[in-house]
Amino acid sequence: MHNNIINRTGLSALKFSRLVSCFILFILIGASNVARSQQTICIGSLKHYAVDTAENGGLGTTGSTYNWTIIGGFFSGTITQTVVGSTNAATIDWGQSPPGTYTVSVKETNSNGCSSIQNLQVIIKPLPIVNLNDLIICTNPITGNWITVGNLNTGLSASTYSFVWQRDGITLPNTTSSINITQIGVYSVTVTNSITGCQATDSASVSVSSAPQATVSITNPFDDVQNIVVTIVNGIGNYEYSIDGVNFQDSNTFSVSNPGIYIITVKDKYFCGESILPVFASGYPKFFTPNGDGINDFWNIIALPNFSKSKLLIYDRYGKFIHQISSSNYGWDGTLNGDSLPATDYWFTVEYYDISNNLQTYKSHFSLLR
Repeated sequence: MHNNIINRTGLSALKFSRLVSCFILFILIGASNVARSQQTICIGSLKHYAVDTAENGGLGTTGSTYNWTIIGGFFSGTITQTVVGSTNAATIDWGQSPPGTYTVSVKETNSNGCSSIQNLQVIIKPLPIVNLNDLIICTNPITGNWITVGNLNTGLSASTYSFVWQRDGITLPNTTSSINITQIGVYSVTVTNSITGCQATDSASVSVSSAPQATVSITNPFDDVQNIVVTIVNGIGNYEYSIDGVNFQDSNTFSVSNPGIYIITVKDKYFCGESILPVFASGYPKFFTPNGDGINDFWNIIALPNFSKSKLLIYDRYGKFIHQISSSNYGWDGTLNGDSLPATDYWFTVEYYDISNNLQTYKSHFSLLR
C-alpha cells in the first residue's frame, strides 16, 4: 500500500513504506513519530489535505479508513470531509487558531486492522495588524471648503509590508503606508507581509462635518412656559444643544418656565466647532409689594432684549398714564409724583426690539399688593 499526504496548495508530504505486518508497522511508527514535512500558513486559512490519492480512483486504499486530527497548539477551527463518502481527504478551516506550531495527523487503518500514522507540521503565522480610524473632515459651514487635513495611516513599515489602497472599491495608485485624503468615501487598504505573505484588510469611512451657524428664537414670549427654538442656518454637522453648557441633547427646542437670559450652546458632535447664542425669555412679575422691605419693591420687565431701545409704559385700570420705565432705573416703585398708589391691578404696554431686531408690542397687567 502506498500512502501520500498531499497539501493541495502544492506542498508535498511524507510517504508511507509498504507494510509487511502489523508488528513491523508499529516499529516504523515509533521511528518516524517526528514530522519530516512542513507547511506555513496564515491565520484564517482554509486548506485541503489528502492521502493515497493515486489509489482507488482518488478515494484512498481500498478497505482503509482514515482519521484526521490536529495535535498541539490551540486549534479552534473545523475538519470536514473534502469529498462526501471519502475519508482520505480533509478540508481544514483553521479559523482563528492562534499563531504557533501544529501537526496535522492522519491515521490509516487498513482492512487487516493494521494502522499507520502520517504527520504534517503546520506553522501558523500572524496576520498584519492594521487599524484604520474613521475620519471626519471639518469644513467651512458656508463655502464647504476643507479646513482640516485628512490622513489615513496604517502605522506599518514599508520595508516589511506592501499596501494596496482603494476608495469605494476603486484601486488607487497609492502604495505607501499612509495616504492623504482629498475626497470623502469608504477607503480600504490590503496589507501584505513581504516575508510570510499573510494579508489583512481594514477600511475606514471619510466624511465631512462643520461648525454650526444658527439663530435662536422664542415662540411664545412672556408666557408662563416659553419655547426656545434653535435654527441651523448653515452647516452640515451632527449637532447637539445645551441650555447650561454642560448637559447636551439632540433636540433643538427647550421649554423654560422662568424668565431670564439663557445662553444656548450648539456644537458639532465631531468637534468641528460650536456657536454660543444668548436668548431672552422675557417675562414680568404678576405682582409686587412696594413696602420697603427690599423684596419685590419694584416692578419691571425681566430679560427684555434691547432694553435701551424699548418703551415701557404703565397705566391704571382706566387707561391713565402713570409711569414710564427706563433702562436707567430699577423699575416702578408704586408711586405717582411721590404718593403711594392704591393696591389694585395696573396695565402696561411695552414696545421693544427682539433679538432679530424686529419691533414687537406686548400688553398685559399685574397687581400691586400692600
